[in-house]
Amino acid sequence: MERLALPTKSFQRRGNYAEKAATTAPSPEAQELLAQLYDIQEPAPVSWWPPAPGWWLLALLIMLSLLGIALWIRHQHKQTKRNRYKVKAVNLLNTVDISRPEATGEINEILKRVAVTTYGRTRCGNLTGSAWLSFLEQSASLKCPDEARTALLEQLYRGTSKQESSQAFQQYAIQWVLQHQLSMQEPEKQVSEEHAGV
Repeated sequence: MERLALPTKSFQRRGNYAEKAATTAPSPEAQELLAQLYDIQEPAPVSWWPPAPGWWLLALLIMLSLLGIALWIRHQHKQTKRNRYKVKAVNLLNTVDISRPEATGEINEILKRVAVTTYGRTRCGNLTGSAWLSFLEQSASLKCPDEARTALLEQLYRGTSKQESSQAFQQYAIQWVLQHQLSMQEPEKQVSEEHAGV
């Protein structure tokens, strides 16, 4: 039994020491040290501004991407606007009824309008026959097929046309409209030349 009582007494002794330590006042040195202690202060919350360098880089990349997209859309819009006459000319060429005798003349008129719009009246407005045909071949680097050549050089001036020749000329005209290259002259120079000729 005494063995069992010993641990309880030691626990009681320990409890007494703790009570004594709690009731005794700290020494003046300990009080001075305790007075220097402050409460634990939490750090300030992390601010979202200024962002980390990675966010700046991401914002720069997004802005450059948006700028690139805007410039690409602007360029596409200008190209579409610039080539609107080609689309219109191809639509007009497709509507020509090649079974009619005046089909070759209508196709030639549309070609002439496109050429004058692109290259100016002084450069190609008065061309006819083989000079007109060589101008068409040089400006588009596109060889005229024999049937289309026959339609342009012979049937155009007779006022009659064969359907096969007119169809070949129509296909050549569509290819020429799509493939011809813009004038190498400056637009202002072209306009001034036309005004001087008027």
